Amino acid sequence: MHTNTARRLNIFCLTAIIAMCLSELSLAQTQLKDRVAQAVDASQMTVIAGNVHPLARLQYDQGRAELSTPMRVTAVFKMTAAQQADLDALLASQQDRGSPDYQRWLTPEQFGSRFGLSQADIDKVTGWLESQGFNVEGVPASRNEIAFSGTAQQVESALHTEMHRYVVNGRAQYANASNPSIPAAFADVVLGFRSLNNFQLKPRAVRMSPRFTSGQTGNHFIAPGDFATIYDVAPLYTSAHGTINGSGQKIAVVGQSDINLSDIEAFRSNSALPANDPQKVFVTTNPGLQQGDIDEANLDVEWAGATAPMATVIFIVGDPVKGGGVFDALNYAIAPPRGVSIPAPVITTSYGACEADFAPSDISSLQAMTQQANAEGITILAPSGDSGAADCDNNSDPNNPTTASTLGLAVDLPGSLANVTSVGGTEFGEGADTAGAFWTNPPCVRLGTCSVTPGPDVAPTSARSYIVPEGAWNDTSASLGLTAGGGGASTVIPKPAYQAGTGVPNDGARDVPDISLSASPVHDAYLICSENFNSSTNTFSPTCVNGFRQANGNLSAVGGTSVGPPAMAGIVALINQQTRSPGQGNINAVLYPLAAHVPAAFHDITAGNNQVPFSATCAPTNQIGYAASTGYDLATGLGSIDALNLVTNWTSVTPASTAAASSSVDFSIAFSPTQMTVKRGACGSGNVQLTRLKGFVGTPSFTCNVASSLGATTCAVVPVITGAFYPPGNYRDLGWWRTVGFVLAGLAFVLAICRRSVAANLELPAWPRLVPGFALMTLLAMVIGCGSNSNTSSSTTNQSVNYSFTVAVPSTAPVASGAVSVNAAIGGISRTAQIVLTTQ
Repeated sequence: MHTNTARRLNIFCLTAIIAMCLSELSLAQTQLKDRVAQAVDASQMTVIAGNVHPLARLQYDQGRAELSTPMRVTAVFKMTAAQQADLDALLASQQDRGSPDYQRWLTPEQFGSRFGLSQADIDKVTGWLESQGFNVEGVPASRNEIAFSGTAQQVESALHTEMHRYVVNGRAQYANASNPSIPAAFADVVLGFRSLNNFQLKPRAVRMSPRFTSGQTGNHFIAPGDFATIYDVAPLYTSAHGTINGSGQKIAVVGQSDINLSDIEAFRSNSALPANDPQKVFVTTNPGLQQGDIDEANLDVEWAGATAPMATVIFIVGDPVKGGGVFDALNYAIAPPRGVSIPAPVITTSYGACEADFAPSDISSLQAMTQQANAEGITILAPSGDSGAADCDNNSDPNNPTTASTLGLAVDLPGSLANVTSVGGTEFGEGADTAGAFWTNPPCVRLGTCSVTPGPDVAPTSARSYIVPEGAWNDTSASLGLTAGGGGASTVIPKPAYQAGTGVPNDGARDVPDISLSASPVHDAYLICSENFNSSTNTFSPTCVNGFRQANGNLSAVGGTSVGPPAMAGIVALINQQTRSPGQGNINAVLYPLAAHVPAAFHDITAGNNQVPFSATCAPTNQIGYAASTGYDLATGLGSIDALNLVTNWTSVTPASTAAASSSVDFSIAFSPTQMTVKRGACGSGNVQLTRLKGFVGTPSFTCNVASSLGATTCAVVPVITGAFYPPGNYRDLGWWRTVGFVLAGLAFVLAICRRSVAANLELPAWPRLVPGFALMTLLAMVIGCGSNSNTSSSTTNQSVNYSFTVAVPSTAPVASGAVSVNAAIGGISRTAQIVLTTQ
């Protein structure tokens, strides 16, 4: 080789090595500074607010818990302001194709060296915990938490709180009755504690009696082959598209029940999927098969592998009895123990609860956890909920379903976190399909019987194409209770910058869902192989005995927004394979611009709604919720997917920023009147006026608190909506109504002025006396109808909407005065107003 050429090559190699070293150093940053500056003194304690579970209420309290109750708790550490700003900037640059940090995902060790605690601070916290008698179980490589175990007595002594027993919805729980305290030396580093209680997230699977496509009933069900046909996944599996089937990919499923591998094997065999057993990881101990969670576990594992049949599914199980359940499993998948690699770049969870059922520290902890996941290249998918727009109300008792919301608008968390993709629900409405356009014979009437003699089951595939119409899922009825896809605006998470496009409300709030997939347990349910529980013998038995059928001939099938996350997790695994990427991080950054520039990647859902009945204190029942519409909507998000177009066009758009969207506008609320007197045993009402500033169109979630001096008096805030109207700021364009309204209002005004002379001179009947009331009603409708909607957020004038405030004073209430506070929250912005209530 020529001397000069060799010299240039050596210089090039040396430069490359130096660049690589500097790059790695930039990831590690400088050595972390110690933050625990003062001595640890147990006599100087600081209360850590926001660490009491919202359901640990006095009315559920059963007294002190057994002091010997075993507990496994995690202390969660917070970042400094500089670390948080650095992480926010990193997350944005990791999604920027022009940045050198694009998709340069961190390992847990790199994350810890940049965003965790120093080793000296870890040692100080560990030393204090051990001095209190706890067993410190370990610190993850990310160095942002410490897990420790002990008894309730040790927790009470160390954290200066009492552990109490609670019974909520017939279920026994334990929780701390007050906020914990820690040595003041740790006040700057401890965010809070996870698993000071054993309130668990709820699975979102809805298991129904079998009424689906089969040779016996003629009704439709969805097997993996049907899903692949309907949502255009099947072409990806062929060599024409490179055989994109999940080969070499990994998916993490998190749950809180063990599974029998024989169920997974039966599901795959019945579905004509290749054998591919999942791996199982237990965070602490094996909880065994759990009655309330076994269906969810099997559903998630089976359907994650159904859409990416060659991917490795890793089932991570937390113990809901002796630990944090699915919380622990999710945490393990993101922040594994030292020496353990990240299990998978895709995580699916089908558990959740409404935002109001999370302590503030838990929400902050989950926000930090999911940010870490995105920085490590991990995509997280979660359900939007199954109670329509009223996520806090749920069918906790299947024999006595909830038929009307009493808690109002709410959304499901963790799906509402900005770093998570929320998957909502749709439903097919093909009707009779007598021509067999969508399903193979026999043709059947929806939820009816076949028009031909039933034959054998059609499996593993009976769908022929994408099915239309596809609308928002809503099976709400007296028999099923609140059964619809979740969706709405968060009350705690601000709007991320990626959430933009046609139909996205300018509400300053994180809106959910992001996308939706078929979810109806009635039409059409998803087949699974699971376990039946016999309460008499306390034993489990498999449901798939003869194909998908049980011993008694029934099928096991489920619905709900639980199905969407694992199915979509498989699609993300296909994206990773197609793009040859180690991970995608927050896929929302691509979903929203892709919907704008490649609409063929989505099925825009424009029919149906997720409305449910709402019955508040002393108020008539109304409908609350949102309608599907063109573009994004709060019932189905961006719509359902066309997997072929989604996967093959994934890199065709520039990802959006994942930062929080800035907004200089919000809203205010005020009472009218500001004082009220109500007799005992009666109801009272007034108005709460909400004023949105400069085009801000958010829909508030209200909470109402009554002073203890007023006894058992209750209150509520009710949206002023009827019939086809939707909560202000989220319904479809009603321009035609405004025109008609102005004409009617003008006519009513003229008639109102002239009613006396007209009635006297022409001897008309008494109906003109009703005109003033008609005019007021028309004007009220115009006030509602003229509010900004989700597609017209450019208004520069303030918009005011009245909500009805109601109170119910029991006859046993004392004669007293006290303050009643109403809080309205939209996307982390809260406003409070008070009224003085006097009972007599």
